[in-house]
Amino acid sequence: MNELIITVEVKESTAILKLYGILDISTNASIEPYLEKMGDIEVLVFDFSGLDFIDSTGIGSIMNAIYLSEEKHFIVRLQGVNDLTHQVFEMVGLYQILDAMQGEVI
Repeated sequence: MNELIITVEVKESTAILKLYGILDISTNASIEPYLEKMGDIEVLVFDFSGLDFIDSTGIGSIMNAIYLSEEKHFIVRLQGVNDLTHQVFEMVGLYQILDAMQGEVI
């Protein structure tokens, strides 16, 4: 069974979502409730250091957060991205979208 564990740490105006396990079609809906609960934050950090696997639906969840950031006026940062996930993010253009929407990457 695939499992995704999410922990949230809020420091001042920054929320850090730490992802552990697998972010795929069976777990990607787990992120949405956390995004809906985000109050007045300036920065949302996705910490991928505990992530074992991400598929295209998981990437879609990250993309949704990036689009939400434009609507709610916060910045998305990515940290703890391993080499394989980094390559996938580059291949699908996630960094370019993040850069185009926010003017900065990571």
